[in-house]
Amino acid sequence: MKTRFRLNNEAVEIEAAANERLVDVLRRDFGILSVKKGCMQGLCGSCTVLLNDEPVPSCMLPLFAVEGKEIITLEALNETAEYRAIISAFEKQGIILCGFCSAGAILTAWSLIQKHRSLSEEQIRTAYMGAMCRCTDIISITAALQQVCKSRRSARREK
Repeated sequence: MKTRFRLNNEAVEIEAAANERLVDVLRRDFGILSVKKGCMQGLCGSCTVLLNDEPVPSCMLPLFAVEGKEIITLEALNETAEYRAIISAFEKQGIILCGFCSAGAILTAWSLIQKHRSLSEEQIRTAYMGAMCRCTDIISITAALQQVCKSRRSARREK
């Protein structure tokens, strides 16, 4: 089956079984290595992608479910100002990601800061429920994301 979607801001088309998992297609056919095969149950966050700007586990998505949709992976964000702001805030909180959890941690953070001018601890905890990370803790992630939001608000006021 031919499936068409946008991957990292480019139109793509792939011939593959409709029920094949997106994580496998991204790694094998597109060389996207930021998505990792972890639990394969949608619980760990290592295979996270943005599907129309929402973080989702790609191990739970059959290929047919992305027809006509937008998929963004960590590879597309790592040159953006938002990515640098998130990484900088993480580093200031002592968060150093191992690589296994990077997709879930960073894409979830990106999604949150795109939607909200400020973030509550509850919003962050809820968003990170599907991203298991042993590199850090939710308290440090909360402090980092609240700092990113605060910096963005300050930058807007200065303009």
